[in-house]
Amino acid sequence: MKSRFLLALFTLFALSFSGCGQKSGFSFFSEDRPYERAIGYTKKGEIIVSMENKAFLIATYLNPIYEKYNDGEYFFVRVYIDNDFSKENMSGLHNPKYHLLLNGNEPLEIKRLSMEDPLVKEMPMVKPWYKIYLVKFPKESKKLNLVLKSDDYGQTTLTFSAP
Repeated sequence: MKSRFLLALFTLFALSFSGCGQKSGFSFFSEDRPYERAIGYTKKGEIIVSMENKAFLIATYLNPIYEKYNDGEYFFVRVYIDNDFSKENMSGLHNPKYHLLLNGNEPLEIKRLSMEDPLVKEMPMVKPWYKIYLVKFPKESKKLNLVLKSDDYGQTTLTFSAP
């Protein structure tokens, strides 16, 4: 009886370090992957009216994660807007009633990304019903206030620190 208990305990211990997925118990000693680093630079905001979620924004600040993003301020943006337009050119960040601003400035570029894009696969908190974008703003050297503003429902602000 005692040997069965010890065998079960040893098996449980061994499984906790081997896992069933791609991570091992010793993965915390390895170098951070972009996914793991991105979690620390990801924030979420919501626009709520009468306890109803009208829109939400999840943004990951890319400049501290990737060296290639250095000619502006880059964000990996996921957005969901309730009752959004079905036309692609009028939905998500192109919805005429919603505006994305960084410290009061409009984006220089907004690029829609597909679920197959390599950047999408490296980012946390991605769901198929989100509209996903790579957004570039002018370079800033201070606190970064990323604002999703609705003409009808108010706004949400995410604050990041420039590196």
